[in-house]
Formats: sequence, C-alpha cells, structure tokens
Amino acid sequence: MSLAGIVLRALLGGVLAWWVAVAVPAPEIPLAAIVAALVIAGLTAWRPAVGLVATVALMPAGALLAPAPARGAELFAAAFGAAWLLTLWRPLSRRPWPRGLVVPAVLYAVALAGSWVSLLVASAAGVSLTALPQYLLHAIPPDHLVFSSPEAETWTLLQGSAGIGLLLAAVGLTRDSPDLARHLARTCVAVAAVLGLATLAAVAMEWSTAGYAAAFLARYLSGERFALHVADMNAAGSWYALAAVAATAVAILSTRHRAAAAAALAVIGIAIWLTGSRSAYLAVTVGAFVLALGQQRWPLNRRQMVTIAGLLALLLVAGAIASDWRASATGSTSTSARLRSQFFVATVRMFATAPVFGVGIGRYFDRSPEFMSEELRMLYGNENAHNYFAQQFAELGVIGGVLFIWLVVALVRCGWKAARQSSAEHLGLYAGGVGYLTSCLTGHPLLVPEAALPFWVVAGAVAAGGEPVVHAERLRTWGAAAAAAAVAAGVAAAGLAYARPAPEPPREYGFHQPVTDDGATFRWMVRHAVMYVPNGAGFLRLRVRAPQETRNDRPLVLETSLAGRVADRREVPSDRWFTYDIPVRQAASGPFQRIDLRVNQWWQQEVRLGRRRAMRPIAAMVAEARWIPLSEAGR
Repeated sequence: MSLAGIVLRALLGGVLAWWVAVAVPAPEIPLAAIVAALVIAGLTAWRPAVGLVATVALMPAGALLAPAPARGAELFAAAFGAAWLLTLWRPLSRRPWPRGLVVPAVLYAVALAGSWVSLLVASAAGVSLTALPQYLLHAIPPDHLVFSSPEAETWTLLQGSAGIGLLLAAVGLTRDSPDLARHLARTCVAVAAVLGLATLAAVAMEWSTAGYAAAFLARYLSGERFALHVADMNAAGSWYALAAVAATAVAILSTRHRAAAAAALAVIGIAIWLTGSRSAYLAVTVGAFVLALGQQRWPLNRRQMVTIAGLLALLLVAGAIASDWRASATGSTSTSARLRSQFFVATVRMFATAPVFGVGIGRYFDRSPEFMSEELRMLYGNENAHNYFAQQFAELGVIGGVLFIWLVVALVRCGWKAARQSSAEHLGLYAGGVGYLTSCLTGHPLLVPEAALPFWVVAGAVAAGGEPVVHAERLRTWGAAAAAAAVAAGVAAAGLAYARPAPEPPREYGFHQPVTDDGATFRWMVRHAVMYVPNGAGFLRLRVRAPQETRNDRPLVLETSLAGRVADRREVPSDRWFTYDIPVRQAASGPFQRIDLRVNQWWQQEVRLGRRRAMRPIAAMVAEARWIPLSEAGR
C-alpha cells in the first residue's frame, strides 16, 4: 500500500476510534453495548472476517442494546471499522476489489457527501469565509453515536457512509475468505430467529400481565403490529424477509442443517406476520422466485419458471388477503396502494423542484408536507416516500439517483453468477438480498440502521465474487468522470449561493412553538438551533434553563457560535432561569451574522403528528434570545 493510502486509512480509522472512545464512557450507553463494541473491535483486530460476522450478529439488536437517541448499530459498525482500518500491518484485502462494484459504491458515497456539503454551504449565510471550514467540521458532532446528529442531513450522511464502508469491507474480506458469505447467511438466519423468539416472548409476557385473556391475543390477530427490536414495522419485515429466504434455501437445498433452518423459518414467519408488513410479503415472494431460478439442483425450463411465478403470485395474493383480514390496524391493501400512489405523486412533485441536484440528503421528511395531498397531510403530517428509490431521486436529484441505481444493478449483476455456483446458504443470502431491495420499492428500510447496515454487509458478501465486464471499462470510466464532475458542479453552485449576499436573513430554526409553564413563557430548543442578528457590535442576551431530566453526572452545556466560530460554552442550570450576555462583534461580510446554539444532549417528548403519536426532540428551554445593540447596552 502507498504512503498516501496508509495515511488515509489511519485517518479514517482514527476518526472511527475517536467516536467509539467518546461513546464508551458515556453514561447513556448501557454496559452491554459497550462490551459488545469492544468485543467486536477485539475480534476484528484478531481476525477481520470473524469481527464482521459478529458485527452483523449484533447490529440488528442495536436499538435493544443501546436505546435511542444512541445509535447502537452504528456504534458496532464503527468499532469494526476502527479495528479493521487501524491494523495497519495487515492489508485490507489480499485480492483487488472489483472495479465494477467499487466505482459505483464510491461515487454514490461521493454524491451523499456532495449533497451534504452543498446543503451546509448554501445555508451558511452569515458565516464568515475564514470560519467556513470550522463551520463545516463542527456540523458533525463527536458524540454522534451517543446522541445522534441533530440534523437529518448529517445523520443520513453518516449512516449512508457507514453502509458503503461495510459494503466495501464485506467485498474485500469475502474475496479473501469465500466461505464468509455462508457464515453470514447462517448468522442472519440465527439472529432473525432469536429476535423472533424474543418478540414472541415479549408478547407472551404482556399476555401474562393481562391474565392470559383471549381478548389480548385477539388484538394481534385483528391487526396490531409488533417488532421488539425496531419501531419501524416495515423495516423489521424487510430484514426478516431476507433471513426467511436464506432459511428457505438451506431448508430445501441443504441436508445438513435442514431441520434447524426449518425451525428458524417457522419462527421468522410468525415474526413477519406480527410486523404486518406487506413489503415483507413482496420481498419473500421475489426472493423465493430468485431462489428457484438460481438453484442448480433441479434446473427449470421456461414453463416451470412460469408455473412457479404463478404459484408465488397466488401466495402473494393470499398474503394480501390475510393482511386485509387484519386491516383494523394496518388498513386494506387497496388503501395502502392508494396512499403509496399519492406518496409517489408527492415525490415526483418534490423531484420537479430540483431535478438535477435534488432537495438535499435527508431533507425529504421535513419537506414532505409541501408536496403531499391533503389526505396524506392529515394522516401523516411528515413522512418518508415509502419508496426508497424514488426518495433517492428526490433528495439527490438525477445525479445521485442514477448513481444509486448503478450501485444496485452492479450488486445484483455481480452476485448472480457467484450465487448460482456457490453453496445453498450463499444463494439464499443473494436471493434474500434481492427480495430486500424489492421491499425498498414500497418502503424505506435503508433509513433504519438496524435493518440497513446488516444488509450492506450481505450485499457486499454476495457480490464479491463478481468480476467486472471488460468491455464496459471505458464506459465505467467516462461515467465515473461525468458523475464526479456533476457532484463538483453541485458543490460549486452551493458556493455561488453562499457568496451571493442575501439582503434578508433566513428564517431561524431549531425552536418549537412557545409554551407557558409555571408562569414562564419559553420555547423548547432542539439540540441545534439557528438564529440571526445584525452584523454589528452589541450583545446576545440569552435566558435559558435546562430540563428537569438533566442528570447530575452530565450537566447540560450550551455552546454558542458567532458567524461560524465558537464564542461561548457554559453549563445551564435546571433549578432556575439563567441570564447572560455574549459580546457580538462585526464578523460576517453581509448585513447579518449567523448564531448557532448547540447543546450536548437531548430528550424526547410525545406529540401528535397527523393522526399518529410521534416523539419530538427537546433540549433546553429558551425564554429570551435577543440581540442588544451596543448603543442600547447601558440602558
């Protein structure tokens, strides 16, 4: 490896190790999650393939081991990545990565980063030019794994980058250890079965507290949805579907582990039923069809393929009918299809506003009400697209959307030949991965780290055996150059928007609506809030208070940045209101400067969102945030 490669590897590994080091002593991270992360790091340093298998085994249970706002799945991924990269005496892979996979994966990651930088630069009005690098670096908090990043664009970037990193790691390690895909398949099936059993045990415990009443079980038969390890039922269903197809392959095509696979499949099937996810039914159906096409034990002719496709279609219809029977909570299939069609129309409207570069990574959820139908706004308030492919085009534009499609096609194409010639577990994992991708057409499991990060490992492992098509090398080179140029153009356009002086400051954000409690009127601030003041000499007066939930061993710290530079950092008491002034000098080049207020922790508060219950973030109470000109300071 070249010196530049070693330096880059050490730099990336050092950043990941720093994040893990920040998370390990945090009182908000349970001991079990800390031990799991350290075990993953140790196993990876000893044998990277073993560490990757352990990471896949633990990531689906990340939210159980480290509840929100901590990001347990990403903590385990970071522990693996840090150990894998920092063992500098060992090559990342002894065989070269296939360019047909690496090029689209890296370009898609570049598109994510380019969209993120563009959003930050375009919204940096009031930040001085010399402070712009500090402003960009400060946007990624070092405790992201403990409290998550406050902005959707930042946590989406970090989660997406973690996924691409795991994908590339799986490719390199599988090319060195071809049996890794088989071990990953067994791990996925076992983990899904364990999580399914834990879900059933949780239901049984609740049933016991209800005195084993029949009415309690009737709730689940009539449509109540439940998954123990994640809150997103469709994402849970997508992950269960991947494991179910892999278990089916072992149960049908293998004799050694047939009984265990059949038992696991039964448990996973019940778990899918409890999620109530129609997307999971679709994923299982498509995965089963791919499995039938790919297996070589009983070669199929065209008539047999059509017959199997028809039988699977009937099975899918039966699943839809069963869902309609449980429609008291999930809604009918026709209703679901109608709402998803409205989501697609809303996504097209959003895409039309920024077709080239998109509205920005992670921005779909917040901007969705602008494009929704009245029915969707009443039902959801804010929501994702229920079609991850379409959401990529809306957020990243044509450039990012095409790069995502390119990556998906490369994964499916490269994995097909290797899966057909490999073990039953490998083929089942590939078919399950294709089914998982199908569920992205009607859902967004790649937005849920517990379901997304293990999938990226699976995708890399099953596609690692594919070799690039030689005659496509020139096309791939030109496509990569064009994509990189387009991303650079998007960042340059954002830079021009920043350089163009704005006559009026943007709207402040990061504050909820005013409330009155105990005689005081204040606004809840989220973890990061932004306001603007005139670009002149004066003082910023803040009157703040920490919530009662503040822990004694972790005081609330409020950091204030002026025009992109940190100007003040202090503890905020929870037993009284606290008022202080921060000197403001002329720092930006325009008529106003930006004020960033950041705190070191946050909590969740239940609110209504449409017809649903949702959790909103709260951090500090702000009763006053006012700029006082120097001429009025002595009054």
